[in-house]
Amino acid sequence: GPVPPHPTPQTLLLLCPGAGAQVIQGFELQQPQDKVSVKAGETLTLTCTVSPGGPPGPVKWLKGWGSENQTIYEQTGSFPRVTRAVNGSYTDFSIHIRDVQPEDAGTYYCVKIRKLFPDGEELLRRGNGTEVSVLGEWGSRWEPALPGAAPSTAQPSLVGSARGL
Repeated sequence: GPVPPHPTPQTLLLLCPGAGAQVIQGFELQQPQDKVSVKAGETLTLTCTVSPGGPPGPVKWLKGWGSENQTIYEQTGSFPRVTRAVNGSYTDFSIHIRDVQPEDAGTYYCVKIRKLFPDGEELLRRGNGTEVSVLGEWGSRWEPALPGAAPSTAQPSLVGSARGL
């Protein structure tokens, strides 16, 4: 039919400053990885993307949920082992965590936050969570070595000779 000469009510709603809820409604946060395994010492990549033009506020990564959660990455602050996969992107918040250790195992969540004045924050979206398991073989290099001991690669051969006796 003919195009209406005046903006429809929906259009006006989107133009109103108070219509933040509309923006959030269409806003999507995708955390596609369900489970990821990584070897100790390697780099872990965690994937998270958000739809463009979402509400203002940071995206950050948390490990664990509830009172036990710890911030793994946020846009402000220093996280020496963590780098953004796509630097400066407004839609791709995937991260690399280098030199993964056994204690890095756990569930990681990508979350979109809205800052509340003065220092609160409100959770707008949370990813489904990615369960990370860290693989390591006995005697591989991430096992703590005794001070002054030879590299732990010597251990498996000792086991081999013991078996042969």
